[in-house]
Amino acid sequence: MLSRTLHIALLFYLGMACALAQQPPQDATIDGSTVTIGSIYITGNEKTREEIIVRELGFEKGDVLKKSDLLEILELDRQKIINTRLFITVEVIPLLISDSEVDILIKLQERWYIFPVPIFKLADRNFTEWWVNQNRDFSRVNWGAQLFHMNLTGRNDRLSARLQFGFTKLYALQYSLPYIDKNQKLGISFSASYATNKTVGLSTNGHRQEFISFEDETLRKNINANVGFTYRPTFYTRHTFDLGYSNTKVQDTVAIANPNYLGDANTRLQYLRLSYVFSRDLRDFVAYPLTGSYFRVAANQFGLGVFKEINMLTTRATYSKFFDLGKDFFQANRLEVFKNWADNIPYVRRTGFGYRPDFIRGYEKYVIETDFLISYRTSLKWQFLEGVSNLNERSVIPQFRTLPYAFYFKVFMDVGYAGDPLQNNENNFWNNDMVGSLGVGIDIVTYYDFVMRFEYSVNREGGTGFYFNLRGAL
Repeated sequence: MLSRTLHIALLFYLGMACALAQQPPQDATIDGSTVTIGSIYITGNEKTREEIIVRELGFEKGDVLKKSDLLEILELDRQKIINTRLFITVEVIPLLISDSEVDILIKLQERWYIFPVPIFKLADRNFTEWWVNQNRDFSRVNWGAQLFHMNLTGRNDRLSARLQFGFTKLYALQYSLPYIDKNQKLGISFSASYATNKTVGLSTNGHRQEFISFEDETLRKNINANVGFTYRPTFYTRHTFDLGYSNTKVQDTVAIANPNYLGDANTRLQYLRLSYVFSRDLRDFVAYPLTGSYFRVAANQFGLGVFKEINMLTTRATYSKFFDLGKDFFQANRLEVFKNWADNIPYVRRTGFGYRPDFIRGYEKYVIETDFLISYRTSLKWQFLEGVSNLNERSVIPQFRTLPYAFYFKVFMDVGYAGDPLQNNENNFWNNDMVGSLGVGIDIVTYYDFVMRFEYSVNREGGTGFYFNLRGAL
């Protein structure tokens, strides 16, 4: 009965989305008069270099624009500057000099960029996995410290260093610079990490992971290194090329218990990885979009023939669409397709629902491992509270004097299909079948891209649960 309800609800949501998308814009006007852009003034960028801000503008001094288009252009540019994630607030204000000339004032409040952050994080896939399946075991917690600098030299370049202990010992360093050329189109990034585990997931039974653990023996060691290049020819499109190296070693115990863990009973798996990603991002706010769209395709080739230990190609396509329905109502939709084209997939490279970025709400306790999946998620939201709280006007750090916030009540539906199960899986009752859920929840959004989700869902089988997450669902 619930399965039929999910099908009916899916058709209803798709019909509503199409109808709303075809509605004509309200209060559209046509004005043939033009205005010339004069001086552009930027204030508040104490750390950020001016060229990083100007890069996001769709105009320059001397450009001639239609008056009827001016406010829309300025709002789009405000959104682009916000999406650099460098500023708490952005205002783009037209200053009329005459009937035919306008100056532009850009008022900014920069974020706080340096964060020494203590690490206290669950090693499991989500809170529910740890709370229910792992019986709230605190040995499965990672702890340590991480340092972030989100604007190291004022060029929107980002540095992070991580020193982590607990379930996974991890030492990691990452740096990215979005633009290295004069035209600000080409960027570069580097990363390296070393991790060890005394507990590893070894197999899956009934869509739940099974682990092997030794207190006094490290079962897995992993080294990763990557160099990436980004090419951003326009405001909204980006091409990313990444070359990576991975070297994983396990103890004989792991290879004997699961010969397919690294493949062919190997105790070491090393390979080069080449990936390409194309994205077109028209979302108003990247961290929690309310309007716009997002399209992304990605291909990853694991193994380039150098080490001859793996040859695996994966592809993924994602499309999201967001609607402002008026009167503080919004709708979000996301369609995603993933395919692993390899015949033999090592268990360490397993994918499916339950592993990032793929999930179906209502199945947080489970993994549905597969080489093919398709999912559709949709939410109807009502913004019932929004504002800014004054925390402490005397704070030495101005970035923490106010706290912006927004609260959304939502109803949601997720549906998905997982194909054939992978090796070392047993009792795969949800493979080659549809899964889905309905639910309600509250999202809380505040500054520094922080999102909290509180959700109650009922899945296709009638299972219910209350779930908490710290990232957006769409």
